[in-house]
Amino acid sequence: MTTKINNYYRCIKLYSTIAVLLLLTSSCNTKQTNAPQSTVYRAGSGFGYSISIKGKLLIKQDFIPGIEGNTAFCDSLDAVKVSNCVIDKIKHKQMPGITQQDLDSLKIKTKC
Repeated sequence: MTTKINNYYRCIKLYSTIAVLLLLTSSCNTKQTNAPQSTVYRAGSGFGYSISIKGKLLIKQDFIPGIEGNTAFCDSLDAVKVSNCVIDKIKHKQMPGITQQDLDSLKIKTKC
Protein backbone atom coordinates (compact mmCIF):
# COMPACT_ATOMS: atom_id res chain seq x y z
CA MET A 1 0.00 0.00 0.00
CA THR A 2 2.82 2.40 0.86
CA THR A 3 4.50 1.68 -2.48
CA LYS A 4 1.32 2.61 -4.37
CA ILE A 5 1.06 5.89 -2.47
CA ASN A 6 4.74 6.70 -3.14
CA ASN A 7 4.28 5.94 -6.85
CA TYR A 8 1.16 8.12 -6.89
CA TYR A 9 3.06 11.08 -5.40
CA ARG A 10 5.97 10.56 -7.81
CA CYS A 11 3.55 10.69 -10.75
CA ILE A 12 1.97 13.88 -9.41
CA LYS A 13 5.42 15.49 -8.99
CA LEU A 14 6.45 14.42 -12.48
CA TYR A 15 3.28 15.73 -14.16
CA SER A 16 3.44 18.96 -12.16
CA THR A 17 7.04 19.52 -13.22
CA ILE A 18 6.18 18.87 -16.86
CA ALA A 19 3.21 21.26 -16.68
CA VAL A 20 5.35 24.04 -15.17
CA LEU A 21 8.07 23.55 -17.79
CA LEU A 22 5.50 23.70 -20.60
CA LEU A 23 4.04 26.92 -19.20
CA LEU A 24 7.47 28.52 -18.87
CA THR A 25 8.45 27.48 -22.38
CA SER A 26 5.27 28.82 -23.94
CA SER A 27 5.56 32.16 -22.14
CA CYS A 28 9.18 32.54 -23.28
CA ASN A 29 8.24 31.82 -26.90
CA THR A 30 5.44 34.38 -26.80
CA LYS A 31 7.80 37.13 -25.67
CA GLN A 32 10.31 36.33 -28.40
CA THR A 33 7.77 36.46 -31.23
CA ASN A 34 6.58 39.91 -30.09
CA ALA A 35 10.07 41.35 -30.54
CA PRO A 36 11.15 42.54 -33.99
CA GLN A 37 13.09 39.87 -35.87
CA SER A 38 15.34 40.31 -38.88
CA THR A 39 16.20 37.96 -41.70
CA VAL A 40 19.07 38.47 -44.13
CA TYR A 41 18.68 37.11 -47.66
CA ARG A 42 20.38 37.15 -51.06
CA ALA A 43 19.24 40.09 -53.20
CA GLY A 44 20.64 39.96 -56.72
CA SER A 45 24.41 40.07 -56.48
CA GLY A 46 24.36 41.19 -52.83
CA PHE A 47 22.22 40.96 -49.72
CA GLY A 48 19.11 42.53 -48.24
CA TYR A 49 17.12 42.19 -45.03
CA SER A 50 13.57 42.05 -43.79
CA ILE A 51 12.13 42.87 -40.38
CA SER A 52 8.95 41.34 -39.04
CA ILE A 53 6.98 41.67 -35.83
CA LYS A 54 4.65 38.89 -34.68
CA GLY A 55 5.20 37.18 -38.02
CA LYS A 56 4.00 40.23 -39.99
CA LEU A 57 6.43 41.76 -42.50
CA LEU A 58 7.21 45.33 -41.51
CA ILE A 59 10.23 46.22 -43.66
CA LYS A 60 11.75 44.57 -46.74
CA GLN A 61 14.99 46.23 -47.78
CA ASP A 62 16.71 44.93 -50.93
CA PHE A 63 19.10 47.89 -51.14
CA ILE A 64 21.28 49.89 -48.76
CA PRO A 65 19.03 52.58 -47.27
CA GLY A 66 20.27 56.14 -46.89
CA ILE A 67 22.27 56.27 -50.12
CA GLU A 68 21.34 57.23 -53.66
CA GLY A 69 20.67 54.42 -56.13
CA ASN A 70 19.82 50.75 -55.81
CA THR A 71 22.91 49.16 -54.30
CA ALA A 72 22.58 45.87 -52.44
CA PHE A 73 24.67 45.18 -49.33
CA CYS A 74 28.12 43.79 -50.24
CA ASP A 75 27.99 41.13 -47.55
CA SER A 76 25.53 39.64 -45.11
CA LEU A 77 27.29 41.14 -42.07
CA ASP A 78 26.58 44.67 -43.29
CA ALA A 79 22.91 43.77 -43.77
CA VAL A 80 22.81 42.36 -40.22
CA LYS A 81 24.39 45.53 -38.77
CA VAL A 82 21.87 47.82 -40.45
CA SER A 83 18.88 45.59 -39.62
CA ASN A 84 19.97 45.54 -35.96
CA CYS A 85 20.24 49.35 -36.03
CA VAL A 86 16.71 49.59 -37.44
CA ILE A 87 15.42 47.17 -34.77
CA ASP A 88 17.07 49.28 -32.04
CA LYS A 89 15.33 52.37 -33.39
CA ILE A 90 11.98 50.54 -33.45
CA LYS A 91 12.48 49.33 -29.87
CA HIS A 92 13.24 52.91 -28.76
CA LYS A 93 10.16 54.20 -30.61
CA GLN A 94 12.24 56.19 -33.11
CA MET A 95 11.71 56.48 -36.84
CA PRO A 96 13.54 53.50 -38.38
CA GLY A 97 15.16 55.49 -41.19
CA ILE A 98 18.88 55.08 -41.83
CA THR A 99 21.10 58.08 -42.55
CA GLN A 100 24.54 58.37 -44.11
CA GLN A 101 25.82 59.06 -40.59
CA ASP A 102 24.35 55.72 -39.41
CA LEU A 103 26.06 53.93 -42.30
CA ASP A 104 29.38 55.62 -41.52
CA SER A 105 29.22 54.75 -37.81
CA LEU A 106 28.40 51.12 -38.67
CA LYS A 107 31.24 51.08 -41.26
CA ILE A 108 28.95 49.84 -44.04
CA LYS A 109 30.62 49.31 -47.41
CA THR A 110 28.61 51.08 -50.14
CA LYS A 111 30.83 49.93 -53.02
CA CYS A 112 31.71 46.26 -53.45
